[in-house]
Amino acid sequence: MTDKGKNKGEISELYTFIKLLKDGKIYAADENLNRLADDMYLPIIKIRREEKDLGTLDYYTGNSEEPVIKIFHNGSFVKAVSIEEFDIQAVCLYHALMSSDKGTKSIEDIGNLKSFLEDIFVKKVKAGNKEKADIVLEIFDVYTGFKSLEGFSIKSQMGSASTLFNASKSTNFSYKLQGVTDEIMYQVNTIDTHNKFKDRMKLLRDNNVTFEFCGMRSQVFRNNLILIDSLLPTIFAEALKYYYVEGIDTCTAIVEKLCERNPLGYEVNWIYQYKIQRFLAASALGMVAATPWNGIDEASGGYIVVKSDGDIVAIYLRNRNVFEKYLLNTTKFDKPDSKPKRCDYGYVYKNEHGEYFMDLNLQIRFQA
Repeated sequence: MTDKGKNKGEISELYTFIKLLKDGKIYAADENLNRLADDMYLPIIKIRREEKDLGTLDYYTGNSEEPVIKIFHNGSFVKAVSIEEFDIQAVCLYHALMSSDKGTKSIEDIGNLKSFLEDIFVKKVKAGNKEKADIVLEIFDVYTGFKSLEGFSIKSQMGSASTLFNASKSTNFSYKLQGVTDEIMYQVNTIDTHNKFKDRMKLLRDNNVTFEFCGMRSQVFRNNLILIDSLLPTIFAEALKYYYVEGIDTCTAIVEKLCERNPLGYEVNWIYQYKIQRFLAASALGMVAATPWNGIDEASGGYIVVKSDGDIVAIYLRNRNVFEKYLLNTTKFDKPDSKPKRCDYGYVYKNEHGEYFMDLNLQIRFQA
């Protein structure tokens, strides 16, 4: 394995791979990441990895009668490794994750992990799966009796909070500003304080400037939103105002504000929660802003979460209500880099007709 420093998110993926092989099962969780019950779990038959120079590797879980992990390369048996060795490495990785060290960590600093990974043919952290999944499991559904090979996304509570929906220039929403002058534009754009967005918005509010949604920078992203729901562009345009202008950041609080104000005049205001949850689920399962989306989930199994205590649980996509509620409960709006080369937003600009505009950017991150 090339030994560049790994962050806690990357080490969490190794920890998940090794611990799940040792456990041979993964427990189902509710929207608060609590285990549903001690007997509610998914038996794991194998974990599949794609290594660039080797091809397909299948790691079959063991049992009490045969406590080994059997490794197959392109369908042919290669070797067996004791479950005890996987248990030892899982404990080492857990302690590495629990350490207070910030930044990246070298694989060589974690016991004899590097030689162990080489011994089981793991050359890199990312498994290189063809789908957008962090780990691919063959699981046995005890209720239907069927086996299936499904991809899961891995999220860890042990490192920095990860993003659910990544920002770019494509995620900018444009607003026409009423009540702006050249002087106000200059004053806003020269604010460069630590809380510049908050201070810029306060100056605009103090001058009774209003925001009118007028479009999105990316037609691709707009189409992706419309595929989920035709009114999502307008709903997010309102939500972004709550975030940037009023400082409301958690997705639950933003949904509550949408329901309270009901900007689209729905007869039943809980519709906003349904639509926002659909977007969060689509983002979690493969939809991104800059690429045309066909509505097909790329991480078909759901989410695997490495909890802060080292426990690993799954929110299975087949229980979609729980999956979507978990995403709503654990995410918030976030401000990405506003520099022109990055996301390029948050300042007042003027067109050739003398009209004033501002772009606000959408990024959603898991709460710490």
